[in-house]
Amino acid sequence: MNWALFGVLTLQTYIYHIAFPYDKLWTKAFSYTIYGLEVIQTLMLTQTAFYIFAQGFGNLSHLDYLGPVWFSLPVLSSAVAFMVQAVYAYRIKILVESKIVTSIVLVLAAAQLCGGIATDVLSKKARFGSKSTSTEILTCTIIWKGCSALCDVIITIFMTGYLIRWNTDLIKTGRTIRKVVRIAIETGLLTAVVALIHFILILLPGRHPTSGYYVVAGCTVGKLYSNSLMAIFNSRICLSSHATNSLTSVEFSKFSDGRSQEGNLSSFDLSGIQVSKT
Repeated sequence: MNWALFGVLTLQTYIYHIAFPYDKLWTKAFSYTIYGLEVIQTLMLTQTAFYIFAQGFGNLSHLDYLGPVWFSLPVLSSAVAFMVQAVYAYRIKILVESKIVTSIVLVLAAAQLCGGIATDVLSKKARFGSKSTSTEILTCTIIWKGCSALCDVIITIFMTGYLIRWNTDLIKTGRTIRKVVRIAIETGLLTAVVALIHFILILLPGRHPTSGYYVVAGCTVGKLYSNSLMAIFNSRICLSSHATNSLTSVEFSKFSDGRSQEGNLSSFDLSGIQVSKT
């Protein structure tokens, strides 16, 4: 699943590269940084899988091999999740105009990042399946996945609320905004569901201390975050039989009363989408 999602991410990153060459530098750097982190994680997980299931085939002692998993899963996954959730927080600040919700999302994103790093430090000290420091690892993992799932749920709820109450006289503009926000809701809901599944599998009553099937969700959720972000960025592409080039940006105005007005007082960049406030 991790490799499959990495293939999808590679395609999405390539599409973004050729479709939006004029995006702001920080947006492109942000996207390529996330892709670079995913490349590192995929290489680390591949090395671990090869050592356990290929090089160590038939050798049960290899199943206890932790390798770079202590770093590739907790740290890289939580780092990518934090970066993506920060983008969602920025969108909430601009679209929903709620500093309180934005702050809550950022605090939860930071908490899950700290939980992932703490899980990483404790996991490095303990062998896979070992009972030593198991309570501390479980506590940090709960913070890591619990805060991540809660953050995604909050993002989905408020983005859904914004979509429901959105009103504009510009039909094309409204359709574009609804498309972007709808994709944000769908991808946020997807990551929230997988994070919750991971969280539940870890806390599942009666689970054997050495069982590691919850790692499946852990290996997947990071790629889902990165793919979600690239899906939102690429949702700006406009395909037309009469167009020779893809649109690189969409401009629209946001009015509190839903009426069209003139005059541009300030604008904000949302990864290529210009929001002009009047």
